[in-house]
Amino acid sequence: MSSQLHNENFYRFKIGKFKCISVSDGSYDYDPFHLFTNIAKDQIIKILHKYNLPPNKITSPYTFLFVNTGENKVLVDMGAGNLGPKTGKLVKNLKSAGITPEDIDTVFITHAHPDHIGGTLDDEGKPNYPNARYYICKDEWDFWFSDEAFRKVTEHYSQILHPDIFMKVARGQLGPIKDRIEFINKESEVVPGIFVHMAPGHTPGHMVVSFSSEGEELFFTSDTVVFPFLLEELDLIPVFDIIPDMADKSKRRIFDLIAEMKAMVLAQHFAPFPGLGHVVKKGKGWLWQPVEIR
Repeated sequence: MSSQLHNENFYRFKIGKFKCISVSDGSYDYDPFHLFTNIAKDQIIKILHKYNLPPNKITSPYTFLFVNTGENKVLVDMGAGNLGPKTGKLVKNLKSAGITPEDIDTVFITHAHPDHIGGTLDDEGKPNYPNARYYICKDEWDFWFSDEAFRKVTEHYSQILHPDIFMKVARGQLGPIKDRIEFINKESEVVPGIFVHMAPGHTPGHMVVSFSSEGEELFFTSDTVVFPFLLEELDLIPVFDIIPDMADKSKRRIFDLIAEMKAMVLAQHFAPFPGLGHVVKKGKGWLWQPVEIR
């Protein structure tokens, strides 16, 4: 992987011939005591101390990926929009990197949580990426437009955000672009050099996107793992995971594959920005090795 000088809003690098940019949409502060379903407060405090994290919040970067393959100009996920006071910077930061929204012809939607699709539409309700085709797992779409979704969201997410926010964003942001969407039903090479890997559990149709060029590989892992320490603390169950057992299986399969391939990773919520690194096997889990940014 070759790279250029670090910028706090975007970071350029290459995977083979593919020109890539890690782009910030901002960040969000989470209460660590509302993030896990199976651990006591004193245990959380110990884990935060172990990984040198502050005791009262976990600040998560919201990082997205633009790739120019030479044939396609691709964006993976579309930012959080106005979800929080420090989010909604993706379009501006893309423009700062020389990418206009109209340039983008392909958008992959890894899943329909607000921090991944809240920036689908602009303030006037029009698509931010008007010339794009959008790809999403059919199971993901079906879930968020089902009667089951509100019950599941209420059960899992009430301590983080009001369930209505999840439903409003998923249906309100994706509904208007339905005629531009292509549904994915299986793992495949969707466009040349770009592959989707089914990684359900976090949501029913959550997926990972990988890029391959000249023998180099990059995986955009989305929310397969949401914080670096969860690569090692395998027993923790994030409250975000709608189907925990399935999420655990997906995590093990995807990160074992990445470690075996020695692939580059863009981990969307891993601090610090730009969230790039590698994983190596460590016991039953993995160790995160961030890229040294110059």
